[in-house]
Amino acid sequence: MIEVSSQIVNSSAIPAWSGFVYQGKVALYHAIRLLTQGDSEADYLNVEHLDDFVIHDRSGNVLSLHQVKAMKSNKRYSYIPALRQASKISERCNGNTVRWFHVSVGLDDFSDWAANDANGEHIVQFYQYHDDRCYVETNSIDTKLNEIVEQYLGAYGLPSTELLIAHKLAKLHVLLAGKVNLAHYRNQHESMNKFEAAESIPIYFSDIVNCLRSEVIHSDDRAAILFEFRKTLLDRTDQILDSLQDNDSVDLNGIFQCRFAVANMGVHSLTRLYYSKKPNQKDISLSGFSNDTVDNYLRVILSIMGVKTSEDLPHYFKNGLGSFLPTAMKFDFLNQELDVKQIQENVDALRGNLTIQDVLYEYDNLVVHMDSAPFPLNSESSSTGKFTEIYENDRNRITKINNVRFVSVRDASDEIND
Repeated sequence: MIEVSSQIVNSSAIPAWSGFVYQGKVALYHAIRLLTQGDSEADYLNVEHLDDFVIHDRSGNVLSLHQVKAMKSNKRYSYIPALRQASKISERCNGNTVRWFHVSVGLDDFSDWAANDANGEHIVQFYQYHDDRCYVETNSIDTKLNEIVEQYLGAYGLPSTELLIAHKLAKLHVLLAGKVNLAHYRNQHESMNKFEAAESIPIYFSDIVNCLRSEVIHSDDRAAILFEFRKTLLDRTDQILDSLQDNDSVDLNGIFQCRFAVANMGVHSLTRLYYSKKPNQKDISLSGFSNDTVDNYLRVILSIMGVKTSEDLPHYFKNGLGSFLPTAMKFDFLNQELDVKQIQENVDALRGNLTIQDVLYEYDNLVVHMDSAPFPLNSESSSTGKFTEIYENDRNRITKINNVRFVSVRDASDEIND
């Protein structure tokens, strides 16, 4: 086990999810700013490490420590305990280590926390952003990230457009989310303490550079749209976690697991997820998803415990009833003919889309938003029966599709968690 003080092991911003997300974005901002300035020493950063985030050189020495506080108080005295804690961190530090303090509101006093050798305290400075302010609001950090990415592109003579910057930021958020979620998973499920989990997932500056230098994309670029889809899922998940973190009656473990899975999905799995939540989409496009469809999908995960994310798409399994696939499909049955038509469209789309065609013979139940009792596919659709697979190497293979059941969120929850 790695030896550090108990204060470092036990301190974490994870319980305050909005603060956790904010500090990650501040970490990205600082890393990009160092790259913009041509810093040649910084090699990687760790989030939730010796401090909220830490910058290391290639030898593992600490170049800078960063404490991030997303508090509402504008009085300096409210931050004294945190300032004192930041001043006393010395593990892996040397005489050149800089200690920075980040806040989200303007304070009445931004003077340095003075060093006190007798108490083992080092100087702590308030971080100054590129607009010369010593703070950045939680709702403004995304703007600051946009601006610093634009500065980086300008510094290196790289193409810079609004769409391109958005794509690069989406890749950066995915990089951060994948690493941080892996640390959280190891902390929760692999018996690592918080420090050990953070130690195991360095975010290398070379990976950040790869995101910043990714090639120009267009609005019809499938990979770019999938990154935006993933970012929408992750951002919306963060909002849900932040709003429900104090609600003891809601089990958030499924949301955490899905966030981890989505953050680490490859393009193929992400494409399957995109189509499976609402199969009747003609192709991958920016108009194919929204907060509403993401909310419908996540409501299933919030409502039903026991989601499985280790194989393929997030799903559930119940002996005797088989597999259950969450979707964002919604049937309100206010107009029976229109709903039957929509069911038919979704099933036809599943049959004709090689990316998710196997849903029809690998999953037994599709979880949808509706008020009616569960019903099998053949009661509402003519799409049951046999069909020829459309995979290139399986054109002559005849497969019988499942008589898939459409099950409401409420009934699926009762069946899976009885």
